[in-house]
Amino acid sequence: MDTNSQEAPAHNAVRPLIRLEGASVTRGDALLLDSARFALMPGARWAVLGANGAGKTTFLKLLRGDIAPDISNDSEPARLYNLPGPDGRPGGEQTTPLGLRQRLGLVSGDMQDLYAKNEWAVTAFEVVLTGFDDTPLLYAEPSQTEREAARATLELLGLAHFATRRMATLSSGQGRAVLLARALACRPAALFLDECLEGLDAPARREFLAVLDRAAASDPALAILFCSHRTDELPACVTNALVIEAGRIREAGPLPGPLPGPLAEELAGLSPRRPDPTAPANPANPEHAPANAQANMRKQDRNGPSASTLVLAPPPPAGDFLLRVTDADVVVQGATLLHGVSWTIRPGENWAVLGRNGAGKSTLLSLLAGEFWPSALEGEPGRVEYGFARAGEALDDTRRRVGRVGAALDRDYGWNLTVEEAVWSGAHGSIGIYAETTATAKARASALLEFFGLPGLARRRILSLSRGQLRRVMFARALMGHAAEGPSLLLLDEPMAGLDTRSRRAARELLGRLAEAGVPLVMVTHHERDLPEQVDHVLVMQNGMTAFQGAREAYGVWQASQADRKAGPGRGLRS
Repeated sequence: MDTNSQEAPAHNAVRPLIRLEGASVTRGDALLLDSARFALMPGARWAVLGANGAGKTTFLKLLRGDIAPDISNDSEPARLYNLPGPDGRPGGEQTTPLGLRQRLGLVSGDMQDLYAKNEWAVTAFEVVLTGFDDTPLLYAEPSQTEREAARATLELLGLAHFATRRMATLSSGQGRAVLLARALACRPAALFLDECLEGLDAPARREFLAVLDRAAASDPALAILFCSHRTDELPACVTNALVIEAGRIREAGPLPGPLPGPLAEELAGLSPRRPDPTAPANPANPEHAPANAQANMRKQDRNGPSASTLVLAPPPPAGDFLLRVTDADVVVQGATLLHGVSWTIRPGENWAVLGRNGAGKSTLLSLLAGEFWPSALEGEPGRVEYGFARAGEALDDTRRRVGRVGAALDRDYGWNLTVEEAVWSGAHGSIGIYAETTATAKARASALLEFFGLPGLARRRILSLSRGQLRRVMFARALMGHAAEGPSLLLLDEPMAGLDTRSRRAARELLGRLAEAGVPLVMVTHHERDLPEQVDHVLVMQNGMTAFQGAREAYGVWQASQADRKAGPGRGLRS
């Protein structure tokens, strides 16, 4: 069969909402999508799967009209729309998305990042209203009909009590649900969901999927494309799946049921054509870099690093603590984000930080990194002490010894530097380059790029990278350390977010070997299975306070006791 020509099951005489006929997308010298053939039928529900950099987001953007297909000499248009109007009447064929994107709803973590990054003072109700013009902000007075539709959608999804709340004050799960309301208020013909569960805790993920399934059930004609790297978190309404690989639609099949080979392997959480972990780095395919980094680590263990001066971390401090927080509060714009936090990280310990969205996990990491300082609410402020501080060293230089990796840093790194410049910035502890980089730092950066299998990307601009590629660049940046000595502490805020199955597995192994090599880890995650086994301690945050801290084995006991408390006498079963 032609594996690059996929259509949903026949719907008698119903015509596709969107049809791709040999559509390609090229940016610079890179072919991002190659001769895609696809028909999105009304009511079809697709899971879109594939590795980082495979072309999934490009595929969704092309279908939705956010980017245009390459110009071709074919007489047939590469992309054709035939959307009905909101009243269900035929809308007619057109080759451009003009006037249609309001009916092609989009929900993604990147959209939520846009509001967080710009700190726009917009309410949830206003965000829902922006969907009628497919803009991030309101640029015209909404009609009464639009206001009524927005209110009704918020009410339908159980979000009416958030209407007057500012978007910036909502948790990740609450904000993502508001974006779903934004997409649904316009009565879309199709809904595009791009990694929309990333950054959400387990209850928020379940609630989001439940809301999505209710929306799908209420509108049988609504087409859905759900792009995800976690195949165990697909919505129940999804009935078909396709795999994109190297810019081409390789396989497709129904769910459930027997699936073609690559699709079955992807749904099983496996990677088709897994690379040989002992193979040398392949700059032409940097998506394989995690496995190559593992091979380089094994090579380092046997023969020394690829650059003879590469040391992953400085020696641990001689004292009895690596970092100590004592009775710390953090207040930002009148809101108490952390209260009474006391915590000690000792040499040789690796910690997981767990908790619901909005519990204070990321704020705690920002406190450790020195972005926040304890507030003085009553009496003296709390303290943050660094056991790895050098004698006579300025506090700013001590903080630069803390490496950071996470989706928020990826988002905030707006400077379009080259890959090697982004890695150099780790030695300065800055976003961007504001001082001359020493030869020692440049040599370490080159060694780290080789270590992660990325030397072929050194001169690429970071805004041209896939999410998986950029995350590995940020790992290299974090391992630079102040004065190119390596990090004394590595803070990881959802480091697996946006990574495919193979990349998550390789990153987990990488983090484990970094811990074994003496790099202390503090890792925030909403997926406990992403934790490497070397993480031996757990801290749980609830409402800005620590609810538990101790050994990982003790955490399991504590977790069981919490479940028993919630069940209570006679509440274990429901009649």
